[in-house]
Amino acid sequence: MPPHGSTVATTRGYLPASYPEIVKIRWVNLRKLQEVRGWRVAIPVAVLLAVTLIAIAFRPTEAGPGPFETSQLAKVHIPGRCDGGATKPFTPTTVDIEDVRKDLPIQPLARTAEDVPGVPAVSATHTVAWDAPGPKPGSKRGLVRLNAHTWPNGAALGNEMLARFDVGDVLTLRRGDTKVCYRVTKRVEVDGYATYDPFYELDVPAEFAFIVCSGKRLGPGNWNKRTIWWGTPIGDVRDKPALVTGG
Repeated sequence: MPPHGSTVATTRGYLPASYPEIVKIRWVNLRKLQEVRGWRVAIPVAVLLAVTLIAIAFRPTEAGPGPFETSQLAKVHIPGRCDGGATKPFTPTTVDIEDVRKDLPIQPLARTAEDVPGVPAVSATHTVAWDAPGPKPGSKRGLVRLNAHTWPNGAALGNEMLARFDVGDVLTLRRGDTKVCYRVTKRVEVDGYATYDPFYELDVPAEFAFIVCSGKRLGPGNWNKRTIWWGTPIGDVRDKPALVTGG
């Protein structure tokens, strides 16, 4: 047996007499470690609980009967650039040609001795001639006849129209705030020396016809073809484009 007070006997052998103190110290340290670990778990849980409570407190209330459930957007008409077209005949002073030019001057011209619509002066590259003896825009019936020059160097209005003006585009005749819009419904090319009767029709629905020289230039002012655009009045440029093609 070991001397009294120096060691204690256990089922696992002899340990120092101070063993109880060592156990106490280790127990205290173990309790502190558990407390620290407990806080590590408790803090995130507490934060999560606080966030959940805040979310519940500030969640949107369910909408009861009211404007958000019952209201509908009213249909609002967005004015088109061709709304308010003239309903009475007027003498045009300018023309807008979609994808070509705006505010082009119009020159009212008399007809020749052969009853052919007059044409602008050769130097007036971007002036539009209007057949003044014929129907006016805004009329209930009749063909508004227009023409312009084509130049061999491509510098005239006719050249620009041949390149960019087509079926579905809009031509607008104006006099101040008074206007009539036409949508192109047909573009045709005809022989320069053939008699094209539709261009001279008298009793027809309200339309416009715009004619320029085209094809091959045979000499000064002499071309072998003519291109003509036809169009009907519209009230709003958002109307569906015409499906008729030139030919």
